[in-house]
Amino acid sequence: MESPVIEMRTYPDRVLTDRHGFHQLLLGLDGALELESAGRLTHLTRGVLTPVASGDVHHYLAPGDNRVLVLDLSEAWCEALGLERLFDTQARRLPEPLAAQGETLVAHGEELGTAGPALLHWLELALAAGGRCAIPPRLKLLELLPAVRADLAHPWRVAEMAGRCHLAEAVFARQFRALTGLSPHEWLVRQRLARARELLQVGGVSLTEVALACGFADSAHFSRSFRKQHDVSPSEWRRLVTSGGTSERGQDSTSRAAT
Repeated sequence: MESPVIEMRTYPDRVLTDRHGFHQLLLGLDGALELESAGRLTHLTRGVLTPVASGDVHHYLAPGDNRVLVLDLSEAWCEALGLERLFDTQARRLPEPLAAQGETLVAHGEELGTAGPALLHWLELALAAGGRCAIPPRLKLLELLPAVRADLAHPWRVAEMAGRCHLAEAVFARQFRALTGLSPHEWLVRQRLARARELLQVGGVSLTEVALACGFADSAHFSRSFRKQHDVSPSEWRRLVTSGGTSERGQDSTSRAAT
């Protein structure tokens, strides 16, 4: 009977698919993760515990920095300890004290000999706690983010982005802010400026070329947006960076990332 594996993991901002021969529990700690398993969609944030049963095909994607406690549990181990019911339930939000307690599990070690008592006690509490069901996400919205990043020169409009997610504009904007903390326009500008900072460090690329590659109307529009974010012009920022200084403000991860 294989021992449980307890790890802290981070997930990428692209859609990946996996399937494995063991049960898995994921507890959101920081950021967010979108997970689809057995036809159920879960928005995994702080305190949300979601099961992935052995053999289930699942898809996942994260919109930004995240931290997830992952428990890989063999079917035999769960059966021997009567924990199969954990994988017959939907994702649910645990009380914060229980989530905080779960966060400490990884500090106890990964082998059953050391993690066993603490892990088993926590799983029994999680099973008894129940918790309220987590609100399902819009996976299409999460799929949109890397698509936009891959084509920042495109003249993205809210209507087009909402259409790709099969949502009305108002609903899309509301869900987008809930997911990223920003309006679609604010998020898009930040992505364009992040890409611009990369291009500015490439020798021989003009400000106009940077502006157009990142989706700004022209170099003047680019310069206004850049100065608003960084308090300096793009050319000044480029000189500071290439000379070894820095003036960046508000800069915008995967261990064993397969679930």
